[in-house]
Amino acid sequence: MTTKAPLLKESMKIVASDLMNSMQLTNLFFGTVTSVSPLVIQIDQKHILTEAFLILSNMVKDHYVDMTVSMQTENDAFMNPSHTHTGNLGNPTDAGNLDTTHKHDIKHKIKVLQHYGLKNGEKVVLLRMEGGMKYLVLDRLSNHICEGEWL
Repeated sequence: MTTKAPLLKESMKIVASDLMNSMQLTNLFFGTVTSVSPLVIQIDQKHILTEAFLILSNMVKDHYVDMTVSMQTENDAFMNPSHTHTGNLGNPTDAGNLDTTHKHDIKHKIKVLQHYGLKNGEKVVLLRMEGGMKYLVLDRLSNHICEGEWL
């Protein structure tokens, strides 16, 4: 009886392990974007995921956000002080009194498109959902590649 107990214990461990593996609980994976349109992410030689199996977080897709812009214009010294403005009564103002160094405060809420879409070759971290049919692409593993113009 004592010789069968370790075998029973090991058998139970194997059955429990097989059961856990078959349930395909949430797991973390790393992959590489191999195509953007259509989106394809390769985890390894055997696991290549297409768009149908992927759910994208906002960290890996283009999306809109509300943003508050708060700034002040620069001095208007570029203005030509010899030009005139029409006053309140339709009379031209004295160009010599035109203040060309004033500033304007600007504060406004705007809608901005953030270009966070994935690019070929980027490394990403994925979370396999329970059941193993869907993968949530959480984020990229390196800084987002910016391609916009900067002034």
